[in-house]
Amino acid sequence: MDAYNRRFNLKHLLIVILILIIILAVVISISQFTFRKQYSPPTALAVLLPRYRVIDMDNIDVKSDKDKDGINDQKDIMMGAKIQLEKPAVNIFSEGLNETNYYSGGDPPPGLAICTDIIARAFKQAGFDIRQLVFDDISSNFSEYPLRALWGQNRPDPDIDYRRIQNLEVFFKRNASPQTVTFSYASEQELIKWLPGDIVFLDMDRDGHTDNAGIISDFTTRKGIPKIIYNFIEPGYTVESEILTSAKITGHYRWP
Repeated sequence: MDAYNRRFNLKHLLIVILILIIILAVVISISQFTFRKQYSPPTALAVLLPRYRVIDMDNIDVKSDKDKDGINDQKDIMMGAKIQLEKPAVNIFSEGLNETNYYSGGDPPPGLAICTDIIARAFKQAGFDIRQLVFDDISSNFSEYPLRALWGQNRPDPDIDYRRIQNLEVFFKRNASPQTVTFSYASEQELIKWLPGDIVFLDMDRDGHTDNAGIISDFTTRKGIPKIIYNFIEPGYTVESEILTSAKITGHYRWP
């Protein structure tokens, strides 16, 4: 009987020890988690998480509304650029396309574009006819534009002049508000200088010549760097991408 009791007590002791081990394991496991309502990541992880700019485009210091649609011109231009991302136009100079890049009436078919067409179409969405505006400015200030020097023109041609980036660059220098070309995303004070809807001119291969133009989007990278909506030979269609840190910025303007 004593032997039976000893075995019975030993059995129960082992069970108790096992239960205590299980309880200890559960407590240790639970201690690794937090049940706070809001999870705050460690500093190192917080640095890696996305940092997106949120700009209230309805309350910026732009009150003009050319097309009277209740949307300020700055936002309207940006939205006009973003619409073109829904059905990206193919770059006219894409290999094998064999387009002439000259169209009666100026604007190419909807499925085709170069960088300046993105700007013209975005402005048209906001109520501005860049084709006519450039023609009028060239007609009154012919010597300010490189038409004769670059293309041997003796008079304006409204069907092509506004689509040539060299002319568009002169036009914005003369008629828009110049902004900084020094880009830094180190602080919000610096980033606010680059508003969605701004027009930027770029030297993509840094050879000293402006070869691309686009419009700042309201989308950014993880670092908060604004993306640009543009159409260039690479990738060959209208795209929204971050190129401010890779290309040389040759111009930055706000309309008007």
